[in-house]
Amino acid sequence: MSEQQPSSEAKAQELFDQGKLAFNKGEYESSVTKLGEACQLLQLNGDLAPANGDAYFLYGQALLQFAIQQNTVLGQSAQASATKVEEQQEIAKEEEVESKNPLFQLSGVPEFKQGQDEEDDDDEDEEDDEADAGNTADEDFETAWDILDVARLIFEKGEDDKSKLNLADVHLCLGDVSLETEKFNEALSDYEKAIEIKQSVLEDDNRELAEAHYKYALALEFSTEKADQALPELQKAVNVLKKRISNLEAGKDDGKGKGKGKATDVDEKALEEIKEINELIPDMELKIEELATRQATEKEAEAMLKAMLGFTKASTELTASTPVNDLSTLVKRKPANDVSNLVKRKADQVATKEGGEKEGGEEVKKPKLD
Repeated sequence: MSEQQPSSEAKAQELFDQGKLAFNKGEYESSVTKLGEACQLLQLNGDLAPANGDAYFLYGQALLQFAIQQNTVLGQSAQASATKVEEQQEIAKEEEVESKNPLFQLSGVPEFKQGQDEEDDDDEDEEDDEADAGNTADEDFETAWDILDVARLIFEKGEDDKSKLNLADVHLCLGDVSLETEKFNEALSDYEKAIEIKQSVLEDDNRELAEAHYKYALALEFSTEKADQALPELQKAVNVLKKRISNLEAGKDDGKGKGKGKATDVDEKALEEIKEINELIPDMELKIEELATRQATEKEAEAMLKAMLGFTKASTELTASTPVNDLSTLVKRKPANDVSNLVKRKADQVATKEGGEKEGGEEVKKPKLD
């Protein structure tokens, strides 16, 4: 057993290195396979030491990225060639001309596979592929969550700054899983925890903080209860970046976001970073403006709706409080299909002809002759 342990650890390390290389290249499917095998070996050895948390964390990240890739365009690869897309669009246009049902076109999605023998079989295969892709993506997101949660447990054991930052990154990824699966309220707590940890370790101009604030703002924007807090979080992200620029221009960075360094040592890198940040800020400020406008419009619409509902309620209450007699008097004046007056008048006319005349509305009887 003692001879197998070093061999197992060496194999796990080799698989981890291969998986990390594939991840950096964006080859997420290969990365998932290699890192999964590495974590399986670590699990068999019962080794969940903090030093091995990186393997589980990277495995979770690879699963997340692979799931996002699979979930793009109904599971179709985002790396499909533009030429193939154009060919499929031309075919779709021809089919649209032939089709008489305009709603049928909604189901037409470009397909990137060869050998189309029969249209009916292809439609069934396409539906099956989409369903399988959706199920696979859901399973990958779920697995990513489970693996990241293992990494969270491992990093929670560490007390050094590196473990804390790793833990914060795990919470960010857990929040990303919730965000991708549209569980926005569940993402909030993980993003909040990530920000809390990063603020306790990093300087207030660190770009990692800006990223955390931005992701938190996205979750807030679509949450059901805290949407109004999205704008302040976006502004915090922009403030972090602006402070970063200010410190870089003043030469107050040592390359790690802490302390002061010599301006001559960081000038070239600082200028490059300043350029990158200046490209980010306008887009973020535009998003702030758009979100502010949309929220203001939504609030205005909500206020108008409330006013309308209030007016309707008041009208309903006014109608309900109106006495029924007020309406019944109108009915009494002109009852529908009431012919009693005509009948009475006709009877009076008959009686008058037979035995008397009317004087002032009273009948005058004629004396009988013996």
